[in-house]
Amino acid sequence: MDTENDRAFPGTPGLKAAIALVWPIIGYIIDFVLDLFPYLTVLGSVGGMAIYILLAARTKKIPQETPKAWPIIETSVEDIKQAVRIYSEQLPKGVYRTILVKEDNCIDVEQLAPILKGIPSRNFYMSKETYDIFDEEEKNLAVTIDLVQKAVDLYVKEHKEYPMLPYDPLNRVNYYQLMKAHCLSTKPEIELYITNYDGLVTHKKPKENSTGN
Repeated sequence: MDTENDRAFPGTPGLKAAIALVWPIIGYIIDFVLDLFPYLTVLGSVGGMAIYILLAARTKKIPQETPKAWPIIETSVEDIKQAVRIYSEQLPKGVYRTILVKEDNCIDVEQLAPILKGIPSRNFYMSKETYDIFDEEEKNLAVTIDLVQKAVDLYVKEHKEYPMLPYDPLNRVNYYQLMKAHCLSTKPEIELYITNYDGLVTHKKPKENSTGN
């Protein structure tokens, strides 16, 4: 890839030489017309050589910095949560922390390395819908939560109510309602709960009377 200097100053040696030779030729012509030989010819030669040296210096390849090798470190879920919060605060407006999440819900920890001062020795996973973070042992939770959250959002959009049984103190997601409404194809193996925060689902069992009843 051409550098900015390469674009500003042509990089081929032949073209550099041609540009440098123009000046002594111009000097010779003026000397010949005004009968001043060899003053302007010499001056043009010096100027051409100076331009050649300048072009050669400006178009040298700038050595690329070697990427910093971060050490492998031990981190907890809480460490990753804090690093993600700091990372998201630095993002431009309209850009969300989900840019950290790969297709398999694995967090791209290399982007967090400057904050963590290292690369975690194990993988961590994030729900793209709720931003919940899990370690390797609970990685399936991230996928399940995303699946169910999308189903709940679709159900609410179509039925204007949450898919849960009336008066359920735990606000459990009713998978039967989701499947009957064709919002969910298979029943997850774990129970999820609808929180009071904009209908987000969670794997954490809430206290009874969480609805305020």
